[in-house]
Order: sequence, then structure tokens, then C-alpha cells
Amino acid sequence: MDDRKHSYHTVNLPKSLAEKIKEVIASDKHGYINVPDFVKEATRRYLRELGYLQ
Repeated sequence: MDDRKHSYHTVNLPKSLAEKIKEVIASDKHGYINVPDFVKEATRRYLRELGYLQ
């Protein structure tokens, strides 16, 4: 059994989208440190917008 607090799922992004995310990270304007950090936050925001998270 998996004893980790969180389990993760891998997703693939189009290279062009990943490059745009890397531009955001490189700008140092938004506080993101890596692509997974950005994707987790963006996903949470969208799920809240849709009403699936509070």
C-alpha cells in the first residue's frame, strides 16, 4: 500500500504550452518555481471557478 500523504498523476502538455508556462516562471513576477507548481495552482483555480473546490 502507498503510505505517502499524497499520490500524484502525470500529465502531458503540448510543448508550446509548457514553454509559455516556463516563460511565466522565468519572469519571477508570479511566484512560481517550476512547471508542476504552476499547473497545480492553475488547476486548483479552475476547479474553484467551476465550483468543484472551495
